[in-house]
Amino acid sequence: MVRLNRTTIYALVLVFIVLIYLQRLRNKWIQKRQEHDEGHQKPQVARPPIQYTIEQFGEEGDRRNYSIPTEMHDDQYCIAYKFLEASETFREADNLEPVTLATHATSDMIDAVENMPSLWDGPISIGIFVDYHSSNVLEYLAEIYRCDIRFRRKMTVHFAFRKSPFQTSCPVFELPQSNRTCQEFFASYELLRSAIVGPFQLYPSNLMRNIARKGALSDIQFIMDGDMIPSTEFAIKIKPIANQFIDGKSKRVLVVRRFETSTGADIPRDHRKLLKSKKLHKYVCFARGLEIQRFHSRTFEFHHRFFAAGHHIENLDDWFRTSIHTDMVSTNEITYPGYLWEVQTIVHRNDPYNADYFPSRIKVMHSLVYALCRAGYTFHVPSHVFDVHEGIKHTNTIYSKATIAHQEAYAMKTAGDRFIKEMDEQYPDTLQKCGEFSMI
Repeated sequence: MVRLNRTTIYALVLVFIVLIYLQRLRNKWIQKRQEHDEGHQKPQVARPPIQYTIEQFGEEGDRRNYSIPTEMHDDQYCIAYKFLEASETFREADNLEPVTLATHATSDMIDAVENMPSLWDGPISIGIFVDYHSSNVLEYLAEIYRCDIRFRRKMTVHFAFRKSPFQTSCPVFELPQSNRTCQEFFASYELLRSAIVGPFQLYPSNLMRNIARKGALSDIQFIMDGDMIPSTEFAIKIKPIANQFIDGKSKRVLVVRRFETSTGADIPRDHRKLLKSKKLHKYVCFARGLEIQRFHSRTFEFHHRFFAAGHHIENLDDWFRTSIHTDMVSTNEITYPGYLWEVQTIVHRNDPYNADYFPSRIKVMHSLVYALCRAGYTFHVPSHVFDVHEGIKHTNTIYSKATIAHQEAYAMKTAGDRFIKEMDEQYPDTLQKCGEFSMI
C-alpha cells in the first residue's frame, strides 16, 4: 500500500481547488457567451413612433366635457369604468361573440397602449393605473380617442388609483373639453407624451386585469399583458373556436402559447416566421483575430431562462405541425401541471377572476390558473395563435426584487392563507387533482 506524505496531500488538495476554480471560471464564460449569443442580432433599435396625421386617422371625434364617477373597491382603490368607450361593437352577421383583448398598463407604457389598435382586430378593454403625478395620461388618452379613429373604434379605457389614507369616498373625475384641434394635437403630441410619467406605487396587476375584464364589451376575453405582441389576425382566427369552447357554462378555457424574442430582432407574428425564428441560425463573430461560427435561436418560449416552469406548454412540435399543415384552428387538451403554471388564458366573463388582493409580482397569474383548475376547468391549447415579448428576461430588475421583498411578509401570510382557505372552502373535491398552492 502506497503512503502519501503530507506534501503530496497538500499538493493534491491545491490542484483540486485550482480545478474547481477553473471550472467556475469556465461556467461563467459559457453563461456570458450564451447571453452574448442570444443578443448578437442587430443593435437594439427602438420601434419607430406612430406618425399621426389627421388625413391618415380620419375625422375628428366629438369634443366633450368628462364627468366620470369613480367607485370604491376594497376600501383601497377608486375605479372608473368606461372612461372612454369603443364606438365599434365588432358584432357581425356570423352572430359570433367577439373576443376582447383584456389588458392592463401604467402610464409609462403609453407607446404600447397607442399601438394596440394596430395589433388587435377586435375590441380592446384596458385598465390604466394612475396616481397624482401620472394622471395627465388620461387627458392624453382622451385626445388620442378623439383624434385617432382606430383608437376610438376599438379601445375601451378604464382607470384606477389608490385612495389616500383618510379619504372616505371616491371623487367624480372631471376633465374639461379640449380646446385643441386634432391638427394641433398631432403637431404637439410628442411634447405632450414626454410629460407623462409612470406611477411610483405598488402596481395592483390582478386588480387591473379584473377591471379590464369587468368593463369589457364582449363576454369572451383574452387576458394579455400590455407589453405582449399578438400574432397577426389573432382575434379573427380565434373567434370561431373560442365561441365553440367558451360559453360561461362548459368549464373550458383556452391557453395561449407565449414567446420571447431577442431585442432588436424581427418579431415573428405568424407561426411560420415563429418556427424560423426558433430554429438555430448561423452567424460569424471574431475573437482574438479568429473567425468563429456560432449558432443560436432568436425566439424562445417565454421566460425560458428566468422561469420556464411557469410558461412551458407541452407538445410544441405537434403545435407547429398542426399550424403549418392546416388553415383551420384546432385545439389540444393538456393536463394542469401544478401551481407554478401562469399561462395566458381566454375565458368567459362568468369564469373566475384573479385574486385582486394578491401583492405585486408574487404568484399573480398563478392564482387565476390554479383557481380555474380547482373549479373543475379543463385547459385547451389552440393552434395558429400566440404572442411574443420583445426582449429576453434573465433576472428580476432591482425594482422588481425590491417590490417582491417589500411584499413577501404580506404575501406569505395574509394573501396566501386567505387564498388557500377560499380554494379549499369553494372547491373541496379538487385538491388532489390540482395539488396544493404555495406562495413560494
